[in-house]
Amino acid sequence: MFPTGEQGKSCIRICQYLTNFYRSIDLVRFDERTGIVYIFVSEELQVVIYRDGNWRFR
Repeated sequence: MFPTGEQGKSCIRICQYLTNFYRSIDLVRFDERTGIVYIFVSEELQVVIYRDGNWRFR
């Protein structure tokens, strides 16, 4: 399983938003079991991108 095109677009957009606010991105991970992209910014901030490109903070 691979990330969808919508996930890729959302990932780039979110990474740009985060770096515009001078937040360093620690890790970007695609979970092949669930098909979800995780972006870890710090211990308390995590972004989850679903297969349809929708995302939320966790």
